[in-house]
Amino acid sequence: MQGGNHPCGTGAVSLPFTVAGEVIRGKQLGSRLGFPTANIRYDMRPGGWPRDGVYAGVACVRNELYLCVLNQGRHPTAPEGIPTVEAHLLDYSGGPLYGEKIVLEYLHYLRPETAFSSLELLKEQLRRDKQNARDWALAFPTLLDSIVQKERS
Repeated sequence: MQGGNHPCGTGAVSLPFTVAGEVIRGKQLGSRLGFPTANIRYDMRPGGWPRDGVYAGVACVRNELYLCVLNQGRHPTAPEGIPTVEAHLLDYSGGPLYGEKIVLEYLHYLRPETAFSSLELLKEQLRRDKQNARDWALAFPTLLDSIVQKERS
């Protein structure tokens, strides 16, 4: 099954797409906004990654799976720092993940990266992204079940 409405274009790869890495410290902006993220480096080489943007996905960390909202790219509202892949793990409450290995699977394209005029507008969009990821996952329960089974085998 394809990941949905992914806007294929030059350099875009198809979904699902999986990437793994070590969680690194980011700018802490997600935490300050109430949406903490696990960040990994993003090498930005064209052709090997999906298009920058926001995705619904699944994260595997510490042998547990979590639905997540992924952002890949340059985070244009607060562009300081290096480009990253950052994942907000829904329903995760286990504390910082720095130094942990994380596997991220991009499943469904939600929207392009957007520069918001304020952090409050970004926070409102993050709430919508979180709900949109949940709604999408609820529409495809057998897909998520198969991912869980694959990860556990």
